Amino acid sequence: MKLKLQNEKVIYLGKTNEEAAWGWIQFPAFFDTRDGNIGLYVHDDDDSWMSIDGETTGKWFVSEDKGASWRPASKDDKDKMGTVLPNGDVIRSLPNPPTSLKGVKESGWKFATQILPGEKMPSEIRPADDNTLPYPITVKKDIFEQEFKIYWLDSVPDKLIDKRFCFSRLKKGESKAEKYHVLPKWNYRTVISFPPHHATKTDLEEVMLAGIGLYACRRPIVAPDGSIYIADYKGNGANPFTGVYEGNCNSYILRSTDNGENWEIQGYIPYRPDTEKDKLAYLKSGFSEPDLAFMPDGSMLCILRTCDVFGGAPEWGPTYLTRSTDGGKTWSTPEYFKDRGALPKLLQLKNGVTLAVITRPGIFVYASNDCGKTWSQVVEVMTDKDRSGLANVPPEKPNFHQWAGSCCNCSIIALEDNKALLVYSDFYIPDENGVKRKGIKTVEIVVE
Repeated sequence: MKLKLQNEKVIYLGKTNEEAAWGWIQFPAFFDTRDGNIGLYVHDDDDSWMSIDGETTGKWFVSEDKGASWRPASKDDKDKMGTVLPNGDVIRSLPNPPTSLKGVKESGWKFATQILPGEKMPSEIRPADDNTLPYPITVKKDIFEQEFKIYWLDSVPDKLIDKRFCFSRLKKGESKAEKYHVLPKWNYRTVISFPPHHATKTDLEEVMLAGIGLYACRRPIVAPDGSIYIADYKGNGANPFTGVYEGNCNSYILRSTDNGENWEIQGYIPYRPDTEKDKLAYLKSGFSEPDLAFMPDGSMLCILRTCDVFGGAPEWGPTYLTRSTDGGKTWSTPEYFKDRGALPKLLQLKNGVTLAVITRPGIFVYASNDCGKTWSQVVEVMTDKDRSGLANVPPEKPNFHQWAGSCCNCSIIALEDNKALLVYSDFYIPDENGVKRKGIKTVEIVVE
């Protein structure tokens, strides 16, 4: 087995890295389509909770020839993009935007000495007024002095937040997709409030309640038995089976057995700091951005990110792998995989080879032919060395993102039994005049 790169293409160019802040022309994501084409979304806005609605701000493309060429997607093209289900429907996760808390009252604090044994904790008491927040479980600050309050979702009045997941569904035989909402069977969910905090959003004045839906990158995937899975993650989360509040970012496995009409928690992967492999493990927020793949031996493999800067850790951190042999209900103790990984990806090819995409800094694709037990091959798509010298005006002292020269968040999709297509951003692509611009590239990965 050997990995080979071929047919690298530039498919879109935007503004220069000097003109466009972090978030613009980044975070590309592939989608399947009902007619067998490939859909592609590119984020083209701030990297902020306030800008997660890529439905209106993103760039959308479609390829009708397995990535050889691309054109801007129409509304009809977008409606076809998502996960093609066994019944012929196509669904796609849609984000729930944050909710303004302007004019919403807060509950005061109660000291623990005011609570008697057997009484409910204040955080578990739903406020009588639908325009009042409950008592928070706790309050946290990050290294940027941003304050976050965490609440039990069930204690927040329904008027203040939509507690459902949002999807689009293109039904078999129809041409227009419709939005639909699902309240998942998920106990002990939490939600946080956050302040206006993003540097490029200078007009924000109100505290917001985070959207409780799925992140747009949480793509439903079809299992061999026809059920549908989503690997989700949540910061400041609790165990969905016991209600133990852990405060970490944990990963949650959801499953649907009725083509996405209903969802419930199938499994849970809690973060346990691994100081043997990562001396800064306690500065990480936890396990985020999980990705699933179904192995030929019947097991499920999940890859997990830990890199996170908000607790003081650097912009890179280890990825871990965990395995389930009971359909995602229980998971093995996550094992150290590689020393980095932002939005890590797994892809199972029909020839039996598993691909893993590990990034930031650099972009690397690893291959396994034994269901992810060992990884014998790797190919470099982008170097993990300093790329800031490629900028139009090379900085004297580059920051990390200038140094990496890419968001390094990738997406990967199968083209053939032994071939995949990878999409990624590059901040230093020369245009016809030699000006380096932020853009999107694709490259084929062939298993020989």
